Amino acid sequence: QAKWVAQLLSGKRKLPSEEEMTKSIKDFYISRDVAGIPKHYTHEIGEFEYCDRYADYMEFPHLEEWRKVLCLSAVKNSYANLETYRDSYYDDYEMLQVAHQSPHFTQLGDHAIAL
Repeated sequence: QAKWVAQLLSGKRKLPSEEEMTKSIKDFYISRDVAGIPKHYTHEIGEFEYCDRYADYMEFPHLEEWRKVLCLSAVKNSYANLETYRDSYYDDYEMLQVAHQSPHFTQLGDHAIAL
């Protein structure tokens, strides 16, 4: 979203019309209502379909699969043990290896994480 805002501020992109934005918001809430999703779940971690639709709209790449898997794993593990879920990565070791190979994983280089 930050890239999109930067493009708006620099004049490289324009906002949709007010009518388009209003219709989009109404359609969004209607679709969630039909699906039985309560309004208090409007901003939900793991809403990757939204992220992908947003990326398509902005002509940006979709989130990498490893990022989705690790995000959902972190949420699941936080339910099991909120105090220590960040301390253990053994269940996600293979996916972390995939993530570590991604140029978008860290800007600190190979020495930033020792697995």
